Amino acid sequence: MNRKSTISGQYLVLMAAFFYGLNPFFAQLLFKEGLGAEMVSLYRFILPAMFFAFFLRTPRENWSEACRTLLLGVVSGISIFGYFHALETIPAATAILIYYSYPVFSVLIGWIVFRRVPTQNALISAALVAIAASLTVRPEVLPADTLLSVAACFLAPLTVATQVQYLSNPRRNIPTTNRMAWITIGHIMVLLPIAIWVAPAHILPVSLAGFMSVLGIALLAAAIPQVLFMVGAPRSCADKNALTGSLELVVALLTGAILLGENLDRLEMTAMALIVLALFIKQVENKPMAEAVVG
Repeated sequence: MNRKSTISGQYLVLMAAFFYGLNPFFAQLLFKEGLGAEMVSLYRFILPAMFFAFFLRTPRENWSEACRTLLLGVVSGISIFGYFHALETIPAATAILIYYSYPVFSVLIGWIVFRRVPTQNALISAALVAIAASLTVRPEVLPADTLLSVAACFLAPLTVATQVQYLSNPRRNIPTTNRMAWITIGHIMVLLPIAIWVAPAHILPVSLAGFMSVLGIALLAAAIPQVLFMVGAPRSCADKNALTGSLELVVALLTGAILLGENLDRLEMTAMALIVLALFIKQVENKPMAEAVVG
């Protein structure tokens, strides 16, 4: 992989992180419209699924990869429901910080599961993200009846971390549109039954702003960044992709503060500063930690 391709891949992942960071903003707007986590989760994926359904046709030699991608989508659908449910039931900043701790899990999963030894800089960056998350996740201020929501929220970063590691170097390369089709169908396979089972009182937004938020969460916060990530991730390395994704946290907290009027305290601002610092630590792709120590 040449350097120019790597840099372009990093920029695509960086753009994807920015758009992904808009998820909590649109979700909270839809909560104010009276929609529950099940409908917000469904709206996030159903429009992209309708579009990418035209690309489901898969040659026989790619069926195994399509099945793996479908499984990623199913697990992701479960985890995103848990995340949006947490946004409804616990302080938004806590849910956001839990979700965006996934770069830490990504480095660990890459190391333990995928046998990708992280560089020293990757470990330092992950540690900074972990410290940032710990500054704003405060168990003592959470009601006892929300502990299940907190546990469900942690499924999201674990799932995203696994996706980052796998999609950065998938077992078999298939067209991006084909992969998008299968992963979004996986989401719908989970989220549609959940929505039917919950039988929500409110199915549609009640205002024009609500309908615009549906388009925002489906296109700006889901379809567009997913395409950017799937195109950019294989052109970079997994550690860089995961740590670049931590920019999402900054976008999520700033949009909440600027556009929704949420207060950012000193700890949350410190957390953002640590994450920006982690982003600026250079990630060396081909020098794992063991080699660096020997050198």
